[in-house]
Amino acid sequence: MQSPSLWRKPSPCLGRLQNHTEPKWNTWTLFQVDYATNRIQFGEKIHNFGLIQEKLARMVMLQYVTESMAYMVSANMDQGSTDFQIEAAISKIFGSEAAWKVTDECIQIMGGMGFMKEPGVERVLRDLRIFRIFEGTNDILRLFVALQGCMDKGKELSGLGSALKNPFGNAGLLLGEAGKQLRRRAGLGSGLSLSGIVHPELSRSGELAVQALEQFATVVGAKLIKHKKGIVNEQFLLQRLADGAIDLYAMVVVLSRASRSLSEGHHTAQHE
Repeated sequence: MQSPSLWRKPSPCLGRLQNHTEPKWNTWTLFQVDYATNRIQFGEKIHNFGLIQEKLARMVMLQYVTESMAYMVSANMDQGSTDFQIEAAISKIFGSEAAWKVTDECIQIMGGMGFMKEPGVERVLRDLRIFRIFEGTNDILRLFVALQGCMDKGKELSGLGSALKNPFGNAGLLLGEAGKQLRRRAGLGSGLSLSGIVHPELSRSGELAVQALEQFATVVGAKLIKHKKGIVNEQFLLQRLADGAIDLYAMVVVLSRASRSLSEGHHTAQHE
């Protein structure tokens, strides 16, 4: 683990996005919505243009995912969990990069005005740059996320290898693994399900998340078998695995938060 305070890093990134200098806007995203609503270009307000709408939607989405990650890690800590290093690293990577992307899009929407000192966006962009370096660079943290995940999968494969040396004494383990392989080849998955956990309106999203998790686990296992201990030197591969893990974690935390909002009847549930 790079730093015991790593879990805190998504929150300052969120703070830079949410704390606009003018209270009436509250967040930089709302500031951009206001700007796009009033800015006229080519004889029309720019918020009517599809590309501007996409930028605003992605800004809101990235902020929502970053919030969800911060909430999840904090909740796990509040419940007494001590094993949250990977989640904290993922949250720091995603939060720092999401904040940069959102602020960059702010400048893009504003055009040349975004470079000016008065709106304040250029200062936020400069301040945010260091978060991809503090508490371990995002490059190193990606290697940490991938290798830590591979370590857990490697222990599972190591146990299977030991069982193969004494098949009669470990028949249950071998039969269980054989069953998993047969289910995967038949397209039946591992049996993991979020049914009854996520809100019914999000059941299809839950199924897709499970499918993605199963496919990812299969890929990680295959790469470990191929590279063995040499995987520590496969940085291109490790980066791809880390990005996959980050995306999967984002899926799960968003699904959890949106499902809770629906279950508790929050007024923002359908929007989420």
